[in-house]
Amino acid sequence: MAITKKKNSKKSQNVPDRKKLVRNQRISIALNDAEMRTLNRFFEKYKISNKAKFCRETLMLTILKRLEADTPTLFDNIEQNE
Repeated sequence: MAITKKKNSKKSQNVPDRKKLVRNQRISIALNDAEMRTLNRFFEKYKISNKAKFCRETLMLTILKRLEADTPTLFDNIEQNE
């Protein structure tokens, strides 16, 4: 009886636990008619079939960019004093 050793690949080590990635938190937004028409036109033009994924990624990208821009850097005080 041979014992097979399972290979540990780097790919499997980087995958977070699936239970932590379950989306069970919900948010809701309200749009007026013009905003909804514009959004639907955008989805049709760029052939976006997964609207929730698009909105989630766009929202998170905007938030992460803003947080990165607002993060203080080592030289912020020096630049402001000059």
